[in-house]
Amino acid sequence: EGREKARGILNEDGSGMGCARRISWLQDQILFQAFDFATRYMFPASAGTICVTAVGGYGRATLAPGSDIDLLFLLPGKQTALSQKVIEFILYILWDMGQKVGHATRTVEECIKLSKTDITIRTAILETRYICGNVTLEHELEARFDNEIVRLTGPEFVAAKLAERDDRHLKSGNTRYLVEPNVKEGKGGIRDLHTLYWIAKYFYRVRDTADLVRLGVLSKSEYAQFQKAEDFLWAVRCHMHFITGKPEDRLSFDLQPEVASALGYQSRPGLSAVERFMKHYFLIAKDTG
Repeated sequence: EGREKARGILNEDGSGMGCARRISWLQDQILFQAFDFATRYMFPASAGTICVTAVGGYGRATLAPGSDIDLLFLLPGKQTALSQKVIEFILYILWDMGQKVGHATRTVEECIKLSKTDITIRTAILETRYICGNVTLEHELEARFDNEIVRLTGPEFVAAKLAERDDRHLKSGNTRYLVEPNVKEGKGGIRDLHTLYWIAKYFYRVRDTADLVRLGVLSKSEYAQFQKAEDFLWAVRCHMHFITGKPEDRLSFDLQPEVASALGYQSRPGLSAVERFMKHYFLIAKDTG
């Protein structure tokens, strides 16, 4: 019901980021309830031991309707039979609801150790967001990650992320102007905005993109352009997921007229609604580039 409500609001206001944040908020509520039930009624002895955090896109408090839910369970020490039962109980609730969940269970020490050698894990921890449970563990991870990893490795992280971006672009045709672009992974898509966000956040050690304006990294107009591109691409992606009922990120010929209609594009003399939509899409991809 909540997702249908989010879809209705998206149809009214057209805000992709608004929709992605609402779906993320809904997911938070499900996790609050599952965690509360598990630690209060099923395994009360586990209270105060586990911290549930979001990582990946969910860590940024954005979720598309078909997105996977990425979770990191933080433990104060080695996993016990009790903590394993709590985590499995929560995961089974999510799986029984038909949700796709990516998850890891680690101590803070393990997170720091792994992030020293694995850029993917380092990127995930960069976006850790506290949801529920023992908040002290999340604070400890954030402080240690910033001091022991981020502070010393800015240029290394930037180089790795740009190389990763180049590989991704090559796989997707290395052009922004594909007739059936991939809204998430393609050149000029959401992942390119994420790459900008990761690099800036990591190198300048900020938690919020808006801080980059204060630091003079982005002008106010550049930040506004970033937000506009992000909102548009998320609106397209959310509509694609709602229309297909699955995590479809390739804007195929079949989908283009439906998304154009959902976004309210009208035909004009010389240009159909879908042509106007795709022209706008490529302008946004160009801005992202």
